[in-house]
Amino acid sequence: MKKKYMTNIFRGMLLLGGLLFLSEYSVAQETSAPETADNLAVDSVAVMEPGAMFDVKRSLSTGSVSTVKGSTLYQTPAANLTNTLYGRLPGLMVLQGSGEPGNDAASLRIRGAGTFNDPGMAIFIDGFQTNFDFLQNMIPGEIESISVLKDAAAVAPFGMKGGNGVLWITTRRGEIGKPKIQLQARTGFQNPTVINKPLNSYGYASLYNEAVSNDNGRVWSPVYTDALLQEYQNGSGTDVDWFNEVLRENAPYTDADVTFSGGDLSTKYFVLLGYMKKQGLYNVTTDDLHSNAEHQRLNIRTNLDFKLFEIFEGSVNLGGRIEDRRNPGYSTAALWNNLARYPSNIYPVTNPNGSWTGTQIYPDNPLASISDLGYISTHDRTLQANFNLKEKLDFLAEGLYLTQGVSFNNWNRGTYGKTKNYARYIGDVPQTTDQHTNYSVFDDDGTNQWDWIQLTGSLGYQKQFGNNTFTGAVNYLQYTYKVDANQNGAAGINTTYGYQNIGGRLNYAINDRYVAEFGFAYSGSDNYAKENRFGFYPTVSAAWIISNESFFSNSENIDYLKLRASAGRSGNDQFSRGRYLYQGYYVNAASYNTGVGDLQGRTGLIQPYVPNPEIFAEQSTKYNIGLETKLFDRFDLSVDAFVDKRTDIITQDFTLSAVFGAAPPYRNIGEVTNKGFEASLEYHNRAGALEYFITGFASYNSNTIDYMAEVITVPNASQTGNPIGTPLGLETIGFYDISDFDADGTLRDDLPAPDFGAVQPGDIKYKNVNGDNRIDQQDEGVIGNTYLPKMTYAMSLGLTYGGFDLQLLLQGAGGRSVNLLHVPNQTMAFVNNGNAYEIAQGRWAYYPDQGIDTRASATYPRLTTEGNNNNYRNSTFWMRNGNFLRLRNVEIGYTLPASLTNKLSVPKARIFVNAVSMLTWSPLMKDLNMDPETLAGYPALKSIMGGITVNF
Repeated sequence: MKKKYMTNIFRGMLLLGGLLFLSEYSVAQETSAPETADNLAVDSVAVMEPGAMFDVKRSLSTGSVSTVKGSTLYQTPAANLTNTLYGRLPGLMVLQGSGEPGNDAASLRIRGAGTFNDPGMAIFIDGFQTNFDFLQNMIPGEIESISVLKDAAAVAPFGMKGGNGVLWITTRRGEIGKPKIQLQARTGFQNPTVINKPLNSYGYASLYNEAVSNDNGRVWSPVYTDALLQEYQNGSGTDVDWFNEVLRENAPYTDADVTFSGGDLSTKYFVLLGYMKKQGLYNVTTDDLHSNAEHQRLNIRTNLDFKLFEIFEGSVNLGGRIEDRRNPGYSTAALWNNLARYPSNIYPVTNPNGSWTGTQIYPDNPLASISDLGYISTHDRTLQANFNLKEKLDFLAEGLYLTQGVSFNNWNRGTYGKTKNYARYIGDVPQTTDQHTNYSVFDDDGTNQWDWIQLTGSLGYQKQFGNNTFTGAVNYLQYTYKVDANQNGAAGINTTYGYQNIGGRLNYAINDRYVAEFGFAYSGSDNYAKENRFGFYPTVSAAWIISNESFFSNSENIDYLKLRASAGRSGNDQFSRGRYLYQGYYVNAASYNTGVGDLQGRTGLIQPYVPNPEIFAEQSTKYNIGLETKLFDRFDLSVDAFVDKRTDIITQDFTLSAVFGAAPPYRNIGEVTNKGFEASLEYHNRAGALEYFITGFASYNSNTIDYMAEVITVPNASQTGNPIGTPLGLETIGFYDISDFDADGTLRDDLPAPDFGAVQPGDIKYKNVNGDNRIDQQDEGVIGNTYLPKMTYAMSLGLTYGGFDLQLLLQGAGGRSVNLLHVPNQTMAFVNNGNAYEIAQGRWAYYPDQGIDTRASATYPRLTTEGNNNNYRNSTFWMRNGNFLRLRNVEIGYTLPASLTNKLSVPKARIFVNAVSMLTWSPLMKDLNMDPETLAGYPALKSIMGGITVNF
């Protein structure tokens, strides 16, 4: 029923958009006035943005805001909108994730990490809040602009939703004039930026012989004979490149959208239809029983603005999408784990009789996993419908107005699949209990869903008093957000979120020179007890437009100069570890033995933590000072410095003594200080027919945990006093050598003894920091930077000459480290029946009778098939430089001459070629062939596309 209901809604949106376009086209043909600068400049229909409170001229704004146009984002072809944001917005940290179709979102943070809790920002589209999933599946064609609201002045009205910053999106709208049609389409191929493959069979087997010998008291005891090694070398032995078997070289990608827009003095409209199809890298045909990874999406948007009489203005915004995802009937996460872990020599792809191979240790043949287990698909339907109305109350007081708005935002997922199993053989001998089965069908139209209903209203006033301007508004927002998450037909999580907010701004400008602003919010969330749900968040800010001063009137070099500052408080009510911490909950306890003689384990219920009725949202006190200037009519410069002091961060109070007798409560006791700066510069000029620009920005932030209620047992190894996520471990000083051991193989008495088990020559040696002649956790300290970069930067270049244009974007990150132990399949050779990679070829080894001696050049510890508590623990040995610089985007285009397009009755047509992420400079990629952002799993992608844009 719900599927039919949603389908009818989308049909209605299409019909509404089509009727608006046709009716407007007819009216325009009959009544539109000649296009002149005067009548086209008239904008009689307001764009309603309830959450924005009011609009002030940019020169009178006191907030720190970065903005990018949707047309700029279109320059980067990507199925996921977040992957178009690299290097576009100062203050927005974007880190690449997986390239898997339908699961390829980048992670976003505003001004780095200010809290060790949920760092998620609030996201608003056309004035109403939505979630990250809705954002990432929008397309640039429907977006007018995306703004990052960063400081206290910018986020003032958002209360406890503003602590982590706000992402503010406005969608495109119609303009007064003749109907316009624009078609954009592009297609091409995507392939991995890099895939770190394991060693072939010969390399694996050669090193495996050493590992087994090391485990056998360093007595040479090879598992693979010289004859078998020779077979691996000459190609007659089993040597399967599982990556080549499972993956294609590239995957096709296509997207297209068409827009219709126009309007007159009473009505304006914008209609968009968008389509995207991204296919995966798996070497399998998509049909009724099998599937490659695939993500298809249809985006629809209809925005209507209207005016009634002289009092009423309104808007109807309908935006949504239909998505279909398909994947092989096997966990793709498990598949990539197997590709990394399965050695090349375990078995051929199939047996001589064509049956699938597999063993107890390596049961899931990677090619069979994508070819003979069926497929799983999901069908998603999403809609956001916003309705806004504004009443001009000039008859009461000039500049006074009221607005009301309501938003309905919902999402539903259905799951469908055909799955089966297969038997595993080596030759004719079955290896597991798995059997061939027929396909079974799974069909659930209500797998997951959520609904978000929002109401808003505002009272605003704007008035010019001589040379002074007052602008003010107070806005009320209330929503109910319901989540119904079921899995495979089983009862799941049903949660309702309630939120209220009253926010506003009062802005007063004197002679376009001095600006003072007061912002506030009073927010409440049902996350907290009734008597403790609301908080007040005030902000003050000011700006001085120095260039408007009389003493600046004769300046020939400085066209514009503004100094601004803000200070205020906002909140963060996001906490990913649970809700209603003021209430008591019970969970199953561990087994407790009782009885006489034969003890029996019994379970019971315990509280996972003691409830705390005083729990509340964390607080963010923000300070910002900024400078904006325009020089020589060529340079635009903006600089901001900021401090974000977080207090009352929710954390479990582990400082309570064990005699407390229960799991500690969560309390508002954590503190973090985050500070940094942002600087952006743009230069634009022309030389004859050549027009060009260069832009660049750099964002730096550094945070420190001031307090987090941890029990500090190691003086130099605490999170407190260090940045969030600081890696802690031991300092490496080389490898143990043969000379470090007595004749019986025991470590010499004069060397510090490690507490992590017996060591051998070739094991990692650590520094005894505290001088107690033991290597233990007391010797741990900071071993590198965090995974999040301290610095992000970008530079873009654009030029046009004649009909040609070129656009280039470079983006990078610095001050970050990568811990190789976080990708154990690629770094911990042979452990847990794992594989071996090129990094293991630098192993420490000494078998002189076999001609093996790498002691002087070793860059990796001795090999072992067993877990090694000494070697595989956090230390400086495994930390690597995670800095990188990417050529994110290059686009070359050509606009066809008017002499040609006029003959085709086409006002403008442009063709282009685009390349994404084709080059990466990174120590990690150079040394270990690993992508610095996507270390494991489905790889990040680069692409080459060709496309066309046509305006009618």
